[in-house]
Amino acid sequence: MSEDINPNSFTQKDLMVHLLHTAQHSVTREEMANQFAQSEKVTKERFDHVDRRFEQIEKRFEQVDKRFEQVDKRFEQVDKRFEQVDKRFDELKLEIKEQGKKHDRLSWAIFTGMLAIFFKDVIMGIVGQI
Repeated sequence: MSEDINPNSFTQKDLMVHLLHTAQHSVTREEMANQFAQSEKVTKERFDHVDRRFEQIEKRFEQVDKRFEQVDKRFEQVDKRFEQVDKRFDELKLEIKEQGKKHDRLSWAIFTGMLAIFFKDVIMGIVGQI
């Protein structure tokens, strides 16, 4: 009841007004059941939508996982290629060392040949004295 109504002077008219306000603000059992059913339906639709979104996201994650697997395979292939390149470089290093040794021997042979040509008279003179 409102505060401005005196309980000692509460009339039948006041009672009827109070009941009218109460009736306007109350709902029937059927209305409540109907609203509850609608609320359940809306909630179920929202959960279904969320479930579909989760399924889509899971599919996307599966696609991303497949892509990562492909990338991993590519990196493995690249690693194998680098190993092959490293082996080739090792082979080239050995070949360069061997060529360097051959070059050193050839350089010494050319150097001694040039010395022999420059000093052939001296050498021939020494050989002739022996």
